[in-house]
Amino acid sequence: MKPIISTSVKGEIRVENRKMNYDFYININGKIIKRDPKFLHQDHSAMQSISLIEASKIYDPNINEMIIGWDKNDHLALTNEATDFFEEKRCKIKLLPLKEAITYWNRYEGHAIGLFHIQK
Repeated sequence: MKPIISTSVKGEIRVENRKMNYDFYININGKIIKRDPKFLHQDHSAMQSISLIEASKIYDPNINEMIIGWDKNDHLALTNEATDFFEEKRCKIKLLPLKEAITYWNRYEGHAIGLFHIQK
């Protein structure tokens, strides 16, 4: 059901036959959704973060895990509030470098949402 991610090169991920050159997530139904630019938040260290607002928007009560991948030269984290939100929902968070996240996503057999951060 979920789309398979086939490749990753700098600044781009190929999901099935579709080139993705922007941050996106894949919901529980396999739909690819562009990450809303208003949620792209950087803290004082220039690290991008997933806020509570974004976490609550993309969360689905039917998922077991949130798989998050980022490019190795950039970093993505969750705010403390977003982390608490997922813990409260008993949703595991798997935060991995992009290539590892892609492999994990493709092998994962449960219900998950994948969020992929692409460095420009």
